[in-house]
Parts: sequence; C-alpha cells; structure tokens
Amino acid sequence: MAWIKHVLLDLVILAVLALWALTGTEWMWWVIAIYTPLLLVLKVAALSMGVSAAVKAKGGDQAPDWFFHVVYVLSLVLMLVAGNMYFVAGWALIWILSAVGQARNRASTRSSGASSRSSRAG
Repeated sequence: MAWIKHVLLDLVILAVLALWALTGTEWMWWVIAIYTPLLLVLKVAALSMGVSAAVKAKGGDQAPDWFFHVVYVLSLVLMLVAGNMYFVAGWALIWILSAVGQARNRASTRSSGASSRSSRAG
C-alpha cells in the first residue's frame, strides 16, 4: 500500500469529478477541462517517447494496474452521469492509451527477462 502516496492526484481528481458530476460547480468544471487534455497530451507523449516503460523499469512503489482501470472506469461513469460527452471521449482515450502503455510495459518486461536469461545461458 506504499503506492497510495503516488496516486493522490488521481484520487483528488476522481473526487473533483464526482463532486462536479453531482453539483455542477463551475470551478470544478475548469479543473477537469484543464486536467483532461493535459493528461491526454502527457499520455500521448509518454507512449511516443517510451517513457512509461522507463519509469516502470525504475521499480519502486508503483500502483497496481487494476487501480488505474478502476479510476478510469469510475471517471467515465461520472462523466456519463454529468452528460459531458467530450470529457467521456477524453477519459476513454486516456484509458485506452494507458492500456496500450501497460501492454507495452508487459511486453518489454517479458522480452528483457528472456534476453537476460539467454545471456546468462550463453
């Protein structure tokens, strides 16, 4: 559970999404309107530069993959409740990009593990 401190921003944004979906407060809309495209740009940049694999390789207290799936599905549901299809599309794309990044990380971990085993055998 040491990874909780690494996901505080995700939890805060999820709380803002929930409160906005229920109350429609304008400043919360602005937080979401700024955070969503920023996160999209960061996800695209990380995937195109292979950053997520490098960060994952550092190890440490990484949040489990299931946590982000839960955050993204809850975000999508909240955006659907609020009726904002632009945010729904943005968060769906964020979720897809995250899944692609996780798949790349798993593939690179498997290939690096296989190459290290073969180098030890040789």
